[in-house]
Amino acid sequence: MLPYIATYLLIAAILAIADHFSHRPLFIRTQMKHLPWKLNYSFRWWSVQEYWAALTMGSILGLYLLSFWHITGGKLNRDIGQALFIPIALGSSVLTIRQFKLVEKFKVHAWWLTSIAALLAIGLGIYASAYADSFILGLTRVDAAQFPLAQRAVTTLIVISIWFFLGTLLISAIVLIGYLVIAVTTPTFIGRVKRDPTKVMAWRKYKSGSKEHRHNVMLLVIFAGSFTSISIAMSFVDYIAQHANDVIQETLVFASFHLHPRDCGIPGWSHDAWVALVSEGRAVLAAPAKRGYTFQTVKCEMQSKTALNHQHSEMIKKDNYY
Repeated sequence: MLPYIATYLLIAAILAIADHFSHRPLFIRTQMKHLPWKLNYSFRWWSVQEYWAALTMGSILGLYLLSFWHITGGKLNRDIGQALFIPIALGSSVLTIRQFKLVEKFKVHAWWLTSIAALLAIGLGIYASAYADSFILGLTRVDAAQFPLAQRAVTTLIVISIWFFLGTLLISAIVLIGYLVIAVTTPTFIGRVKRDPTKVMAWRKYKSGSKEHRHNVMLLVIFAGSFTSISIAMSFVDYIAQHANDVIQETLVFASFHLHPRDCGIPGWSHDAWVALVSEGRAVLAAPAKRGYTFQTVKCEMQSKTALNHQHSEMIKKDNYY
């Protein structure tokens, strides 16, 4: 009950503060029976930029509301919090690209940025391939070349994870640094007014226009989205480190372990155990463990289809088969 009451009071307090500082009523009455109140705001003038900003800020507020819910004792679904990371990171990135016109700037410096990206891709590919080989060898005690499909799958998974993580951190860090530089080097509206001889006599009464207000709001949304993205991305480091081993093992087994132990004449294993044939009469057995799998090299006498069918029919005849 406490999470519901606390969340209700928090939302009510936020609406009361917003209504207090608003120059007009936050809600107005309508003639509709089922919706007697509506928000006293028009969205007709919004462009794509405003909708992206609303998506970003809505996701940030939703994430903080989930955190407040969790602090007050409510049960938190981790998947919802992780899903909110996508619109926050995507929205702040799109706003940054559109606000600072990064596409046009990239076209001017495309040659050296492309060269850096190519070198970085080659370096990450070599690192991911070496790490995949080392990981497979350490688990199975067999040369990683014996699992070519798993080798490529694990390498691709590592490369995608690194690119996603580095891309998010790099974009967010650039935005934060750029925001701080803009905030330090750009004069306040009072400073700009003082430079205008037609407004210098009444600069204390000067109020920023809609264009300046929109620009400041966009910078605030970009800063909030980038800061939140960096915080979430850094918190993912520990989560990924704890679960990366399990995910890579599942990928390894899915990609290269396609036989059941009975195909090699190995009895006494559950249906969750899998075997990969690495040479004539030699295989690697993956047995499910508490976390991931345990791997061991075993002898494999490949059974014919007739022998497997006969073995299956004999098991059906047993009284305790079911």
